[in-house]
Amino acid sequence: MTQKSWNLLIYRVPAQPSTKRVYIWRKLKSLGGLYLQQSICVLPQQEELQQQLEKLKLEILEAGGEVDLLTVIIEDTEQNSLLIQKFQQQADEEYKEFLGRCQDFHKELAHEREINNLTFAELDENEVELAKLRSWLPKIRDRDLFDASTYALAFETLKQCEQDFQEFSQQVFDVQNLQ
Repeated sequence: MTQKSWNLLIYRVPAQPSTKRVYIWRKLKSLGGLYLQQSICVLPQQEELQQQLEKLKLEILEAGGEVDLLTVIIEDTEQNSLLIQKFQQQADEEYKEFLGRCQDFHKELAHEREINNLTFAELDENEVELAKLRSWLPKIRDRDLFDASTYALAFETLKQCEQDFQEFSQQVFDVQNLQ
């Protein structure tokens, strides 16, 4: 996997109100941006990302900020590889957090089974948690610009959560229909 052409966004926005700074940071992170330093973010040069960055550049200027959006070409293959690895590490960290939440989901279902709390209220509560997991993984995947290795495990783990929830649902149904 090689990438030679990068977008480098360097910006400064007024300190107050902080909401604009936070908005810009969140927007860049949602695009999969990698911060090299505070207010210096790099993304691979891709048409869709370029359009998003151009729009963000205008928003920064409208907020009274300063911004440079530069295209940088890195000829050094090793340097490109290191940058790609940083993107993959960033995505892997998100996948690991996701995996931790999946583990928490399994523990919650196990706890409810252990205390025999097989109610429709618990079913609803855990269905909401599963929905959060289902919506979170695609968002991480969208930010995973260089196919981090942990995605496959995260995808399989989500399937296991869905299976565990199906089993829990059946158990709740069985218990509630006996009453």
